Amino acid sequence: MEPPVRAVILLTTLMVSALVGGTAFLLYDLRQRELEYARAEIESLSRVLAEQTSRTLDGVSLSLRGAQERLSDGIGQRLELDSFPVQALLRARAEGLPQYSSMFVLDANGEVMNSTLLGRRPGITVADQDFFSSLVDGNARKVFVSRLYRRRVDDQWTFYLSMRLVDGAGHFRGVTAVAVLADYFESFYRRLDLRFGKQVQLIDARGHLVASFPSRLDGIDQPVDGGPFLGDAGQQKAAEPRLMTETASGGERFVAYHPVPQYPFVIGVSIDQDAALVSWPMAARPILFGAGAVAALILAASSGMIWSMRRRATMARALQASDERLRQMVETVMDAIVTVDEDLVIVLFNKAAEQMFGVTAAEVAGKPFAPMLASSAQAAYHAMVGRRRRSGERERAKLGRAELTGRSADAREFPVDATFSETCSQGQRFFTVVLRDLTERKNIETHLRETNRQLQELSTSLQQVREEERASIAREMHDELGQLLTGIRLELSWLASKMPADRTDLQDKLKVVKGQLNQTISSVRRITYELRPLILDDLGLHAAISWLTDDFSKRTGVEVVSDVCESEPEHGSAEATTLFRVLQESLTNVTKYAKATTVWVDYRRTNRDWCLTVRDDGVGFALGDPKAKAGFGLVGMRERVRLLQGSFTIESAPGEGTVIDVAIPVSNS
Repeated sequence: MEPPVRAVILLTTLMVSALVGGTAFLLYDLRQRELEYARAEIESLSRVLAEQTSRTLDGVSLSLRGAQERLSDGIGQRLELDSFPVQALLRARAEGLPQYSSMFVLDANGEVMNSTLLGRRPGITVADQDFFSSLVDGNARKVFVSRLYRRRVDDQWTFYLSMRLVDGAGHFRGVTAVAVLADYFESFYRRLDLRFGKQVQLIDARGHLVASFPSRLDGIDQPVDGGPFLGDAGQQKAAEPRLMTETASGGERFVAYHPVPQYPFVIGVSIDQDAALVSWPMAARPILFGAGAVAALILAASSGMIWSMRRRATMARALQASDERLRQMVETVMDAIVTVDEDLVIVLFNKAAEQMFGVTAAEVAGKPFAPMLASSAQAAYHAMVGRRRRSGERERAKLGRAELTGRSADAREFPVDATFSETCSQGQRFFTVVLRDLTERKNIETHLRETNRQLQELSTSLQQVREEERASIAREMHDELGQLLTGIRLELSWLASKMPADRTDLQDKLKVVKGQLNQTISSVRRITYELRPLILDDLGLHAAISWLTDDFSKRTGVEVVSDVCESEPEHGSAEATTLFRVLQESLTNVTKYAKATTVWVDYRRTNRDWCLTVRDDGVGFALGDPKAKAGFGLVGMRERVRLLQGSFTIESAPGEGTVIDVAIPVSNS
């Protein structure tokens, strides 16, 4: 083989190998980003659902505590538990709260004396159930959350929130309790429109399933894999969610667990790896096709060069593919935990804290923790802990959270999320600070803001390119194809004039051909205007709106009432194009869906904005229906307006028509 041929083959091999390697790396990176996004999404969703579940239970607790306080005051203690005033009190407290199905009162023997569901029903006893037995010697201010039961009345899965009742002498009088249906939470999760294979679980302190979406009736009150989720007595083990990776029968599954604040429950949100990567093939396919096309061009060019050199050679096309194996790093993020005694000196300093501050536990034992914080954070630390210390209270309590600035041994300062709590042990008070380094999260937030800005710029560029292409195609069709079709029609007219009068068959055939040609010319004209009405570039938005509304009224028979001002953006500008496209899409929706008889179009200019309002008297639709939004092209209209920093609003209801309002700043022109 001659040296030139050998050089071409070597160069081709290097280029193709680089292309394959770069493509493989890009696809791998895209896949990892999809997985990271899915993990972050379920972690965020678990946190939101935990907070929402806590707020739901807070409403129940507040109502329960109100009933307990009324039954424990001077008047309530004199009322018989099975009296009608007590029943009226229960019904008043249960009014308007869908979270639970009933509120009831038990006497000191565990017998149901009054209920919003059953009324006055003495004779039913629940003394053996934990929401009663656990409060016989309990705290009157504490809300107890029971395990899951099948309710005797309707066989539904239920758990109970209960509080202790005492008489004037402080003796145990009974229990007031609320029954919360587990399927309320399933219906709540069902309304969230969770897509792409996400699953939600509500788990109690025993690690048993309380509710889930999709619903798993056979798994209710059964142990859930991945526990334990809560510590002793249902106390939360961590203030932050746990992100886990499980290997299921069908592949890997990502699970985020987050404790429900103030309650012995855990929210688990999970997603299969296949569901997390559902959009990855769509992004990878164009890359693979593009890489394949480039590789084919390189090989074709190399073959042509070798052929032009008149060298007989057989090119060995051995593409060495680099297989990138997926490396999954499971990082257990350990929070830094620091505990100080009543004198605010360190008594506990875990390994994560050693890594965070760069000192060992032995070096800081018995020393104040405040110097390990930046000067600006020490005041907040003393305010959080000192206020509680001065109060003299000695109950276990969560003091709150704050974002502070830590200082390592090498004087490096870094942001931390600090959660403060207090515990009492053997008569001594201890304050615990749980810290999490926020440096990486701050960097990620900055990167996400920059990425969003770049995506917006790309979207704007793509929109402009598409409009330019449509305008170019429309002008070519109008100038070239339109002239050719018009010329053919003239030739047919000339041919018809030369046709012998006795050849009626040919004359009829020519009439048919001319009719089809006229239809073709009309179709070309219609397609041209749908692609890009040249009147928009040549005569401006005012003329384009007039033409569009007149054409719409002629084609559909729908009356159009227009109020169009003379002022308009620059011909062919992005503002003019966007306003025209919104009007065009709105009229298309009227034709397809609205069944309207009249459309009102109002175009005007204010001191700051170009404004367009399109209103119809059609059937309307529900704004919350995602299918309607997708079908009406609302997302596309909204995105066009957003790219110009404008506002897009829509008002509609079934049977009341639809109103679309658009405002684009004049300064954009």
